[in-house]
Amino acid sequence: MKRPISGILAGATLLLTLTLAALPAQGSTAIELVDGAINRVLDTLREDEARAKAEPEYVLEVIEREIIPLVDIDGMARLILARHWRDATDAQRTRFTEAFRDTLLNAYGVRLADYLDRQVNVIARRSREDERMAVVATEIVVGSGQPNITVNYRLRPVEGDWRVFDVEAEGLSFVGNFRNHFNTEINRDGLDALIERLEAGDRSLVEETIDDAASGGDASGG
Repeated sequence: MKRPISGILAGATLLLTLTLAALPAQGSTAIELVDGAINRVLDTLREDEARAKAEPEYVLEVIEREIIPLVDIDGMARLILARHWRDATDAQRTRFTEAFRDTLLNAYGVRLADYLDRQVNVIARRSREDERMAVVATEIVVGSGQPNITVNYRLRPVEGDWRVFDVEAEGLSFVGNFRNHFNTEINRDGLDALIERLEAGDRSLVEETIDDAASGGDASGG
């Protein structure tokens, strides 16, 4: 039976948050960074599991402190907006980047506490790295006789340190799917309208993107 794409992408979004929360600011290879990251953040949350489940603001506080310096937020925003980024003012770029980050974290970050029993394996033989980009392959162990879910992280060096800028789940690009959906929103209502919805915390923008992928939308965008 085919696994629901919406569930895969939602899980991948959570796993992206999980991995980024644990990546050290400096390290050796991208593979080593990701390999050590997941267990560290799970262990941290498990140490105070009751609080993590009872206080969403605590989880968000931890994520805000740990994630933002370690992900290429600006690069991700540029890739998602694509040609609209070139046409946007500096103020629009800043507002979009901050609003998208906050909406995504509020939609999925608080759910990390529900995934503390999840096992994730880094697959070194399927990973690759050069001076310009790295791809780190992982698998989410589903169990119950179901095949594992493949999730690949794309990293690139930013000011000398590896930063995650995209994640692919079962071949579907996180950035590509948001680019496609947001492009439709912008063409219909304009960039300011999209930003205002994000600034208002409209989680449906995130959820609609996942649903579009589930219905067969591609991730090529532009």
